[in-house]
Amino acid sequence: MKLEDDKVVDHIGTVLAEKIRGEWHTKDPAVLDFINNQGTETVRVRARNEKGQLMADDPSTPDVNEAWTTKIVKKVKGKK
Repeated sequence: MKLEDDKVVDHIGTVLAEKIRGEWHTKDPAVLDFINNQGTETVRVRARNEKGQLMADDPSTPDVNEAWTTKIVKKVKGKK
């Protein structure tokens, strides 16, 4: 899927969703998820406490890494 102006098209060129009067119209909920995730990405960053200090990993929980967390950021687009 890719976003072309006010339409979402698949690899063949079939229109999957269209923006009409400021609202997206589609029958597929996966397409709405694709539209909502455009312009954002997730990044792993070091976790910090309330004071802004870096947090260490707790060795008593081997399945969870408390030193890292996931943050959602907007993608930066270059000037045209």
